[in-house]
Amino acid sequence: MNTFQKFYLTFLVIFLASCSSVSADRTNDATAISASATGAYSDSGLTSNNVLYFAYDRSDINSEGRAKIRNLAKVINNNNLSVRVEGHCDERGTREYNLALGEQRAKTVAELLVINGVPSSKISTVSYGEEKPAVSGSNENSWSKNRRALVKTF
Repeated sequence: MNTFQKFYLTFLVIFLASCSSVSADRTNDATAISASATGAYSDSGLTSNNVLYFAYDRSDINSEGRAKIRNLAKVINNNNLSVRVEGHCDERGTREYNLALGEQRAKTVAELLVINGVPSSKISTVSYGEEKPAVSGSNENSWSKNRRALVKTF
């Protein structure tokens, strides 16, 4: 592990430790994301309602994704939530390229949330590039699940 990776890992651990927990209200799709005050940030409770998928080497949102973002914006506004949008990529491409593409994916989702009425002060973005795959594997099925943006409450 090189120095940059150690720094990045340390920063990530400190950052995640300072965030609030995430939980999902699984009883109602309209309130699929909600905030919890249990102290530590967690991936638990994620549903398909706050995951958006992208085509290879793209950061634009299709009509299904736009509808999902409109629904997320309503939930965020109705519950006065703050969110972090995480951009992710598959393993293809350089680390630097994937970080930039993940950032663009996160920013695209954030911009559409703002267009749908979420105050920009309630949104933060981060790119993990290829560093946090949802699925391991080196095939299209795996890659398609890793090209995503997650909208998480904190």
